[in-house]
Amino acid sequence: MLFGTHFRYPWLVATAVIVHACFFYAIVAPSCGWLVAVATRFRPKGSEVWLTIDDGPDGEASLRLSEEMSRRGVQATFFVKGRNLQRQPEVGAALVAAGHSLANHTQTHPAHLFWWLRPGPLRHEIDACNEALRSAGVSVIRWFRSPVGLKNIFLEPTLLRRGMRYVGWSVRGKDGVTCNPDDVARRVRSNVSPGAIVLLHEGRERSNEAILRVIDELRERGYSFVIPADEQLV
Repeated sequence: MLFGTHFRYPWLVATAVIVHACFFYAIVAPSCGWLVAVATRFRPKGSEVWLTIDDGPDGEASLRLSEEMSRRGVQATFFVKGRNLQRQPEVGAALVAAGHSLANHTQTHPAHLFWWLRPGPLRHEIDACNEALRSAGVSVIRWFRSPVGLKNIFLEPTLLRRGMRYVGWSVRGKDGVTCNPDDVARRVRSNVSPGAIVLLHEGRERSNEAILRVIDELRERGYSFVIPADEQLV
């Protein structure tokens, strides 16, 4: 009977396909704001970009990266995994002391399951990471980024209750799996513009080299690096 109904009313099938396709897109498209408001750019005061670095902290590698960034007068926001930060809170504290900011990238980075998390596990992923951030000396926790930009139907109210905002990106180096500094710098260089949120990653074999290459090339092109205020995000 069900098959016969669908056969007689093909618009039902078409509607179901469209609805499911839209829902899938809302979940997996990093810049889509249908399920949660997503900041993908900010209003710059000149040739400014916001450098955001995911998946750390990465121990001594993070400290070396911070030292090189300080020599260049560059500050960034590190979207950290809570479990990484719990193992090395002193690294997070050192990043904050150097003028960087730390933000929430979930506790365990459940990339394959994030979209399916129920309210309880979702709250745990956010709250446990927030607790790790506080232990590292972060007094105000404003920003959240999910694993690989996935969304969740319970995410927006969960963030709103915590006074947090979802931050996506407008330019990425695609260095999350393989990290060739030449390719990473080329991708960013080709797509960057004032007000861009640049996404890069820690924890890969040549992450520091790639991040510093991007920084140096953008500085040569006249860009400066800032951490924007909330009211600048769009």
